[in-house]
Amino acid sequence: MKTKKIMIPIRVVLSFMLLLFITASAQVPIYMNNFCDNSTSVSPLYKANVDTFLSWITTDSYKGEGYDYTTVNNNNHNNDEDAVYGLYSCRYDITGYFCQFCITTAKKELSQRCPNTVRGIIWYDVCIIRYSNQNFIGKVSLTPIWNTTGTRKIKVMLQQGI
Repeated sequence: MKTKKIMIPIRVVLSFMLLLFITASAQVPIYMNNFCDNSTSVSPLYKANVDTFLSWITTDSYKGEGYDYTTVNNNNHNNDEDAVYGLYSCRYDITGYFCQFCITTAKKELSQRCPNTVRGIIWYDVCIIRYSNQNFIGKVSLTPIWNTTGTRKIKVMLQQGI
């Protein structure tokens, strides 16, 4: 029994590999900044609620609309002092797997940068995660603030009179 060999031109294979590389590398989220309100008095129940929130956003970011918010309070006494208010949001054109990928990346980084926090925010170029021990949903926040513009671009624009 003879088998047929299928010959694929090397250019086709290389072109396909290049296309895969460009597509995969173009989707890597770029870290922008974070804010942590560290505390030595984070209760174990609050920490567990933060972990529950971070677990929830990983799942919800894949099946959701690219944004959502929730309150996690696993306290049986209906005491809000251990409640976690949180949200995630992806850029309007990022949903499904790509939103989940950014949220998962941000979640890991936030857990490392803000291990014992009552409030934490992290954002990438295409997604953001925020949680707090105080309800911020529907409220305007003016802090934290910082400059995220590159100084080189501003200098070039000023020199050109733009």
